[in-house]
Amino acid sequence: MNISEVMVPEPIVARLPTTRDEVLSLLVKNKRTGLPVVDENNKVLGMITRKDIFDNPEEEQVAVLMEWDVPTASPNTTLEKAARLMFEENIRRLPVVRKGEIVGLITPSDMLKVVEKRKIDLPVEDLIRSHTVCIHKCTPANVAATMINLSKVYAMPVLDDDAELCGLVTDRDLFDFKYLGENVTLTTLGISEDEDSWTWEGLRNVMNLYYQEAKIDLPRDPIEKFMSRDLSTIYRRAPVWEAARTMRRKDYDQMPVVDKDDHIHAMIYDMDLLRTLFD
Repeated sequence: MNISEVMVPEPIVARLPTTRDEVLSLLVKNKRTGLPVVDENNKVLGMITRKDIFDNPEEEQVAVLMEWDVPTASPNTTLEKAARLMFEENIRRLPVVRKGEIVGLITPSDMLKVVEKRKIDLPVEDLIRSHTVCIHKCTPANVAATMINLSKVYAMPVLDDDAELCGLVTDRDLFDFKYLGENVTLTTLGISEDEDSWTWEGLRNVMNLYYQEAKIDLPRDPIEKFMSRDLSTIYRRAPVWEAARTMRRKDYDQMPVVDKDDHIHAMIYDMDLLRTLFD
């Protein structure tokens, strides 16, 4: 099976020369966290992600922020080869090119469709590779932010007083736009006020940037005020294809794994599931 059968054709791209603000507008409007960067002839030059922007919040030129010379694939690349490349290099966006010009894009979500379709029945627990950091529901939000930054774990299961799973908190949850002033956020990114009809819905994708640039203090409210309560879990012995189906349908990057008593066991990530396509 070639990746041309599952890739997203004519993907949204950032075109050099461009600026950070223009890329952020594309990310917000299209609900993306990263984009391929191309030249005027649609030749792939690299990739720009929100992490690149977070790491250099004062830099405005995309040519400086972006990652150059990223791996690419051709439409004839096999699915197995592409999955291995993405997994081993931890690539979430793989540009598909023909004669140097971009014709498509592969993401973990595209691969999950194949995992589901093939009914891969390997137990979910066999694919867990990342450590899990839990957090108590009464932990102040500012403390949770520090835990996320130090641990580099961006999704934490939330536990109640009985150590039972009661929610999930991510870095995006902590930077909800309603805790920031409108003038601060618009001014920080140079986004015009007449665009705020689409801006507010998408700000969660780039909120860490506002936090770093504007030095906004997070409230000390308990984390249960920010966490997601309506979450799906997967039993640790459940087949991988079921996890792929849920994550794809709910647009999850990760999902809590539980034991037979619904106690938290670990976290599974979409990138973990890619291993089933080439092992």
